[in-house]
Amino acid sequence: MKKKIFYKVVLFILMGNMMFATGTETNQNTSLEQVKSSITKAKEKIEDNIDKAENTIKAKKGKIDKFISKLKGKSWKLVWDDEFNGDNLDSTKWAYWESGNPWNAGNYVDENGKLVNQYGFDAKHYYLRDNVKVENGNMVITLKKENDKKVNVNGTERKILYSSGAIHTRNLYNVKYGKIEMRAAMPKGIGTWPAFWLWPEGYSQSDGKPAIGEIDIVETDGGEMNRVTGTVHVLRSDNTYESFEGSDYKISKWSKEKLTHFNTYAVEWDDKEIKWLFNNKVYKRFTYKELEKKGLENPFNQPYFIMINVALSKKTGEDGDVDFPTEMKVDYVRVYQKK
Repeated sequence: MKKKIFYKVVLFILMGNMMFATGTETNQNTSLEQVKSSITKAKEKIEDNIDKAENTIKAKKGKIDKFISKLKGKSWKLVWDDEFNGDNLDSTKWAYWESGNPWNAGNYVDENGKLVNQYGFDAKHYYLRDNVKVENGNMVITLKKENDKKVNVNGTERKILYSSGAIHTRNLYNVKYGKIEMRAAMPKGIGTWPAFWLWPEGYSQSDGKPAIGEIDIVETDGGEMNRVTGTVHVLRSDNTYESFEGSDYKISKWSKEKLTHFNTYAVEWDDKEIKWLFNNKVYKRFTYKELEKKGLENPFNQPYFIMINVALSKKTGEDGDVDFPTEMKVDYVRVYQKK
C-alpha cells in the first residue's frame, strides 16, 4: 500500500513536470493534443509499474506465507511427559530397574572378594530403588560408595561396592518416532556414567540375546565433562553390535554450558533419520542409508521404551576420583510428536 501511494505521488510530480515542459513547448507551437498524449503515456507507464510492484509484493508475501506454513507444519505437540513435581516416582509412568527388569541390576562381590560381572561389563555399581528420589521438582539418582552394604542375589547375601539407581518405562510407555527430550544436570568424577537411552518395546534379559537396536540419546563421561555423546547400536548376525558413533558435542573451556548445570538432551527420530540435540542445537545425524551400506536391517522402525540410569565404570579407582555421594538430577522428560 505504501509503495502504491509512493508511485501515485511520483505520477503527480511527473505529470506536473510534463505539463510545465509541455507548456514551454506550447509556447513553441506544440499542439495541446501532443501534450495530452504525452501525459497519458506517462500515466500508463507509471500505473504499469505500480501493477508490477504490487504483483512482486504479492509473490513475496506468498513465499513468506508458504515458509511460515512449512515451519508450523514441523512444530511439535507434547504427547507424554513427567515433570517430577510430586514426592514419589509415578508408578504409572516408570518402574525401577531391578529383579532382571529389564536387565541385571549390577555387579557384586563374591565370598572371595572378587567382583562378579553379571551386568555385562566390569561396572562397579548395583542399582537400588532407594537411590531414586523425587524431590524439589527433580528426579534424583544418587551414586554412593558403600562400606558394608549387602543385597540378595539369587537367595544369597552379597556385598556391593557402590550403589546407584535406574528407572525405565518398559511395559508402561513406548514411543515410535518423535522428539524425546530430557533436561538434566550430570554428575562428575572418573567413571560416573549417566545415560538417557532407548531399547525396543518389551525387551529384557529374558530374551537371551542382546537387543536388536539401541538409541543412546545421551551419555556423558564424568572424567571428561566437556563432551556430550549420542549414538545408535545395531545387532549384527553374530550377536555383536555395529556402533554408529559419529561426532560428539564438544564444550569449549570458556563456554557457559556446564554439564553439572541443567541442559537439554534430545533426539528427533523419524522414518528416515535420527538427529541428536544439545540445548536445541543439532550436533549429529544418522540416516538409515548407513545401515544399507553395512548390509544391516533397520531396527529403528518400531516402538522403544525409555531408560535413565547412572552407572559406575571400572575406571573409578581411588576414592578421590569421585566425590561420593554424587547425583544426577532430572528436571523433566518430554515426548513430542509432529503436529
